[in-house]
Order: sequence, then C-alpha cells, then structure tokens
Amino acid sequence: MKKMKKYILILFICSFFTFNFKGNAQALPINSQYVFNQYLINAAYGGTYLFTPIVINHRNQWVGFGESAPQTSSISMHSSIGERSGMGLYIISDETFPISRSQTQLSYSYHSVLKNKLVLSMALSGTWNIHQFSYQEGITYSEMENGITDLVNSENETESVADMNFGLMLFNDNFDIGISIRNLMAKEPIDVNIEDQIKRVRYILLHGSYMVSNPNSAIGIIPSFVMRKMGIATYNSVYEFDFNCKLVYRNNIWTGFSYRTHEKTFATLLGFNTQKLFIGWSYEIGSSGLASYHHGSHNIAIGLKIIGKNARAVRNQTPLYMNLDSEWKKIRFFNTRQHKSGK
Repeated sequence: MKKMKKYILILFICSFFTFNFKGNAQALPINSQYVFNQYLINAAYGGTYLFTPIVINHRNQWVGFGESAPQTSSISMHSSIGERSGMGLYIISDETFPISRSQTQLSYSYHSVLKNKLVLSMALSGTWNIHQFSYQEGITYSEMENGITDLVNSENETESVADMNFGLMLFNDNFDIGISIRNLMAKEPIDVNIEDQIKRVRYILLHGSYMVSNPNSAIGIIPSFVMRKMGIATYNSVYEFDFNCKLVYRNNIWTGFSYRTHEKTFATLLGFNTQKLFIGWSYEIGSSGLASYHHGSHNIAIGLKIIGKNARAVRNQTPLYMNLDSEWKKIRFFNTRQHKSGK
C-alpha cells in the first residue's frame, strides 16, 4: 500500500511541474469521446487490453446551429506487441468553419510490472498535425468569427507540423491514474496573413477512475474524472474538470452521466456490449454560452474487438464498456488469465 501511494505521489509531482510549464501548441477537441475511447486522451492505454479495439467516434455538436456547427470524428486502434509493449494509431478530424484541423498519432507504450500487481505504462507518440484556414486577404479572424465579411470566395491556407505526446499511467485491476502531456515540441506557428491568430500552448490532462464492485452482484459502478489545463485562448488557461460515473449491468448494458465544469455541460451516457462489438452514445446539453441557440450535441462510438490467438493482457480487467464476458447471469470483473507478472 505504501508503494502504491509512492507511485501515485510521483504522478502528482509530475503533474504539478507540467501544469506550470508553458509552451505553444494546438489542442484538438475530444470532449466526451474519451468516455468511449480512453486511448484518445492517453496513449499509455495502448496495448493494455486482452483484445485489439478498433473504435470509430463521431461528435455532432450544437445540433440546429447550422452548417458552421463543429463536427469531430476519429478512428483508432491499439494492440499489445510482445510481452511488455503496445502500439496504437488514431486519426482525428475537427471542422469548425473557417477552421479545420486534423491529427494523426502513432504511439508506442512500455508496460512495467511493479509489486502488488501494479503496472506502470509509459507512452511516447509522434503526431502529424494539419491546419487549414479559409480566409480572405486583408480581413481579421474576428471579422470572420462575427460574420462581418463574405467568405464564399475566400482562399485556403494549409499548414502542417509534427509534434509529440507523452503519457504515464499507473493501474491495477481496480483503478487507474494517469497524466498525458500533449504537444511536447510546443512550436506550431500558423501564418495565414490575418491579425488575430489563435493562441496555442501545450496542454495537460490528468485522469483517474476506480471500479466499485461486488463479485456476487450484477451491477458495477465506475466513477472517474479528467482534469485539463487548456492553453488555447478560448479557455484562458483555466483548469477544467470532467466528472463521470458509469453504472454497468450484467456486462452487457451500461449507462451513466458526465459533467464538465468550465462549459457547464451535462451529458447522459448509454452503451451496449457483445463479445465482438460495442456501441456507445451520449447526449450533451450546456447551460452557458451558446446553449440557448442549439439543441445539444450527440456523440456516437462503434467499436470492434479483435481477439488474437495468443492475446495477452497487461491487466486482468478490461474496460467495462468493452467487456469480453458473455455470461449474463452475473457480472464478472476478473478473467481467469494470469497476469504477466505470473502472480
């Protein structure tokens, strides 16, 4: 127990220093997509499951707002390689006229088995970022944002840049806590000949979850949180929290809620599992900003679980929204496979 507290303390110390270190890089909106796909926020999840998940996410934001409403889509997969490693890939695209952004990430993770069945996963990712601005010469971003100018005949400017992400995660079969530092290179200029540029800085995510369960019960509860220090000017470098809770029934159906403090957004969650497929859906509604001008946001995720003949899991517990247990009579949180440590 003392060892576990020591490792957790190390993670918090790392987060303290990184939260007070400034840089400049662009953040891509992930929002509640990570509830269905944790790999999106931390590549340290890569290769820690018994199977290879291929997940497609789509977020339709601000329904009823019009053609300029943001749209975010992603596809990802990750898998274990060898005894202690994992690799993963994701592609994410976000469009909010006149800005479109995309990022491709390729990650490698290493899993170090500690005492008391604790595992420390460390991940390093390379990313390729593409940013496109539709603009008209001589106008400012503020004029675009406020609809002062006509963009029908505007030109396009595209910039691309490479960057890196880093992730750490400490976990066992019941909990995980991690930190993800995005855009390590912190140098990603956009030159589109406009006065007002979007300020971009490195940003950090701290996350954790805990599984409350009873082996004889058909119900499990998983509370979790994500804390962000966003660097985009829109967020004014404030700390933002997400609080989530999932209620899982017989490994086949789960529901829950999520609340985001800064945007004052509340989301309802719903998911369904089979042995080879899972589907997740969420609906978000806000109470500030543009909330009165639209009808909320929808997120949908579809995941395929590929199980290899020689598949091996770093953790006994796979994420409940992708659980492999087909036994409907009771929920089973631990499978019979032996941990990599041999214990």
